[in-house]
Amino acid sequence: MVQIDFSLGWHIVSSSSDPVVAQAVTELRDTLQRITGKSFPVVEEPLDGKPAIVLSHNNSEDDGLRWHATPNSIEVYGHNSRGLLYAVYSLLETLGCRWVAPGMTGERIPRGVRFDLPERPVAETPSLSGRCLIVGHYAFMKDVEDWIVWAARNRLNTIFLHVIDDPLALGAAPESQWQAHKATAVPLARQRGMTIEHGGHGLTSLLPRNLFKQMPDAFRCHDGERMPDHNFCPTSVDGLAVIRRNVETYFRARPEVDVFHLWPDDIPGGGWCECERCHAYTSSEQSLMATNVIAEVLERVNPKAQIAFLAYQDTEKVPTRVTPHHNVCLSWAPRNRCYAHATDDETCSVNAPHYAETFRAQVEHFHAAGAQSPRVFEYYLDGLLFKSLLPPLPTVMQRDIRFYHGAGAHTVQALMTGDCPWLTPQVNAWLFARLAWNPDQDLDALLADFCRSTYGTDSPDLPGYYRSLEAAFSLALDVVPEQIRIEFDLGLGQLLNNPPADMGDPAFAPPEVLRHKSRANAAISDLVEDAARHLETVQPTAIPDVWSTERIAFDLARAWLRFDLNRVRLYEAVASTPVAPDVQQRFDETQAALDDVLAWGAMHIADYRFRRNFLIIHQMFWQLRLRKIRADYFVGAGGRWFLKIKSLIQIGCSFLRLRGMYDD
Repeated sequence: MVQIDFSLGWHIVSSSSDPVVAQAVTELRDTLQRITGKSFPVVEEPLDGKPAIVLSHNNSEDDGLRWHATPNSIEVYGHNSRGLLYAVYSLLETLGCRWVAPGMTGERIPRGVRFDLPERPVAETPSLSGRCLIVGHYAFMKDVEDWIVWAARNRLNTIFLHVIDDPLALGAAPESQWQAHKATAVPLARQRGMTIEHGGHGLTSLLPRNLFKQMPDAFRCHDGERMPDHNFCPTSVDGLAVIRRNVETYFRARPEVDVFHLWPDDIPGGGWCECERCHAYTSSEQSLMATNVIAEVLERVNPKAQIAFLAYQDTEKVPTRVTPHHNVCLSWAPRNRCYAHATDDETCSVNAPHYAETFRAQVEHFHAAGAQSPRVFEYYLDGLLFKSLLPPLPTVMQRDIRFYHGAGAHTVQALMTGDCPWLTPQVNAWLFARLAWNPDQDLDALLADFCRSTYGTDSPDLPGYYRSLEAAFSLALDVVPEQIRIEFDLGLGQLLNNPPADMGDPAFAPPEVLRHKSRANAAISDLVEDAARHLETVQPTAIPDVWSTERIAFDLARAWLRFDLNRVRLYEAVASTPVAPDVQQRFDETQAALDDVLAWGAMHIADYRFRRNFLIIHQMFWQLRLRKIRADYFVGAGGRWFLKIKSLIQIGCSFLRLRGMYDD
């Protein structure tokens, strides 16, 4: 080891005018001052006889870094200016700095002037060229500046503003909110050399619905009739002319964007056109046809920018009869995959071979066409998919990112959305950043580092806490093909007859699947109690505020898992022939577990907007299904009508309260 004494009048040497280098200098100078209490002058040439930190960089494509310490000098080098910034963060991390969450509360800054640094040079090159954080809800967009800073400090080089121009913003942030933050957020990202991506499910807005009577043939054909809903006719000359005009205005209003996302409607099962010109084309091919049209406009308006083709649900299939335009990139979004297993895990009948093989085939199709490099839109930070919390996914993330890298992904992205802000630093977010940089790192060491940095203790019980939760959630999230049917009809008349069902809800699974899952999931209770014991053990040595807040977050995980376990048992009871005699008891246990989840939200979510968002998510996806079971098995005709009317009023009022609630 090399002993460094920062009390000896060190200075920083940098002569570059690059704005990212300037940010690297500022980060290094200011953080060292906080660590040591000393000043670190910045000069263009080394001062004779004075110890120096010398910064330099090349102009390579990759973000690689290198630094080397001797008692009187530290040479910090980046393959490019962004790599130099990451080299500074690498050096600061070796001194003991960590950024486990955005903002001051997530900083861990050591104090002192004497440090031991490695004698050998530290050299790293990232596995993935693109490493992206997706900001996808009002709860996170309100702090987007802090998230940009956090992302860069953890070596993520892309920020994706996932927005929607709709008053009901549940799974994306309001576009108006981003516009309010853009003037401050864009410079922060550019100072850190970050790629900026923007958009979401906004493709259909380019053809306003009020044009239907004027040009019905521009809209999709379904069952022989033109419909003003969902997507449009991608072969309509008149419709495409409108889309070209509107998308040109859209692109010109956003010159800061490097990668645009204008996706079709977010619905399972299609929504594209069946007219004579279109019916031979798959949903994937029609979607790519539409994307190519706006790609041509983008090339004229902003030749350096890209537009994403979303491979998602009904567009996962390779669009073999349509070739992507050269400025189109693949955006692979495996929303319906199993998160108990890695993408290429051959023991998982949902993920393999479908997701692994289809991704490889999509990558090959786009590569053969000379299109832009592929992106992967992942859901590791999606509190909407996982219903208000994040199951620890360290093992799955590591295997996934290895697979995506090996299969040719340029960028891997993690969608950060949900219904309320997180209470504590999230292990998935921190690990995702590190694994996106290098998925071959020691996962146990990374997890221990997160626990030590977050809680201020080296206790092995903290990694044990996360591993026990990971095992419990792995059982809950394990799905087979019979469980991945999605139902999502928001028509008020259908809410009780056919309640929404999202991924992981085994409402449509056959009895034999439910029996197997009920037995396998029995181990969840013991795993949750193991996690509780690990967490309680570290209380005396952990940072008090962090521990107590994590204890509150754990209460939600416990309630969520108890509900999930009891729900499977209830479904098993009603699917049996005849219905199991203890079905009423199972129903009562399931409803009590859901009541605990809802009570947690009422007690611990302070902002009324997030509290309402939390409530409606659980009412739609969980409470309505229980009410249907109650109506089908426990009440008469009058009771069924009462439950239906109650559900309609409750959900209708919730939607009315949510519409526009997040508008700034």
